[in-house]
Amino acid sequence: FSATQAQIWLGGSLNADLNKEAKTFTIGPEVGYCFPETPFTVGFGVEYSGTFQQGEAYTHSLSLSPFFRYDICDIEDRFTPYIDLYSEIEVLDFSFFEIGLSPGVSFDLTEHWSAEFNYGFLGYQQEKLPDDAMNQNFGLSFATATGSFSLYYNF
Repeated sequence: FSATQAQIWLGGSLNADLNKEAKTFTIGPEVGYCFPETPFTVGFGVEYSGTFQQGEAYTHSLSLSPFFRYDICDIEDRFTPYIDLYSEIEVLDFSFFEIGLSPGVSFDLTEHWSAEFNYGFLGYQQEKLPDDAMNQNFGLSFATATGSFSLYYNF
């Protein structure tokens, strides 16, 4: 039994960005289900983010993120590169939506624990700007903001 053979997993990420002008934190729990004997997984995440900006009011957002994952292969039963079909929608004011592909790799740390790293995004993004104008983009991004590291417990 390895973490990649587990059917249900629970985990997520915690992030903080602390600088002179602003302090931002994000908490993002996720749950997923791996279909037995297939390379497919479905998952769902919720992300809450808050920012304390110097001289301005506290701002926050809440996003829902369903995804569908395809495991490309297993390397020595520990590393699994994958590609996610990923979507995110900001639900407090519906100011942000994206859908696209995000590559990553999973590494089995123990029988029940795994770590994942995602980096990059190819897809469509729509953002409502403060003046109510819409910013729409389709493209490829490998900016540092597109990377994430997460830990998961596999049942």
